[in-house]
Amino acid sequence: MIKTVLYIATSLDGYIARPDGNIDWLTSIPSPQTGDYGYAEFLNSIGTTIMGRKTYNEIIGFGVDWPYIGLDSYVVTSNKELKIQSPETYLLTQKIEDFVAETKSKTNKDIWLIGGGQLITTFINEGLLDKMIITVIPKIIGEGIPLFADKPKETTWKLIEAKSFDTGVVNLTYEKAD
Repeated sequence: MIKTVLYIATSLDGYIARPDGNIDWLTSIPSPQTGDYGYAEFLNSIGTTIMGRKTYNEIIGFGVDWPYIGLDSYVVTSNKELKIQSPETYLLTQKIEDFVAETKSKTNKDIWLIGGGQLITTFINEGLLDKMIITVIPKIIGEGIPLFADKPKETTWKLIEAKSFDTGVVNLTYEKAD
């Protein structure tokens, strides 16, 4: 079954970015002695990415090549005039529920919900999120954009895997239980 998966890093105190959207605190964590925290394996399972406009702008602001070549990427926004600056990237202005259902029916790969916090909550509140892989970075940043913004509704999740790394990073994988 095709799933919508949130794969995201969070600080120990529950933030996905600083208040201004900056994620510079992530670069202070070294790579593990083996592997890449599971990113390459995860990416191979993905056919489509979805992100909010602020997340898209942050990625574009990195000044690097678009990291999602070969994937259809969608930016959720109400701004139909947003200038797309990356290949294979499209505006998503239709109802998210309809888009997710249509995409799941046409693909054999999962959908990656990249972020940000408001969009994550929308997916939770609309029952569109099937799985979460949360990479907990052992760093407290004190303030920022919370992983779950704007009052997500109560939902129950089942822990299906916990993997720790020599750097102190932990990947927690949950599937929706209700």
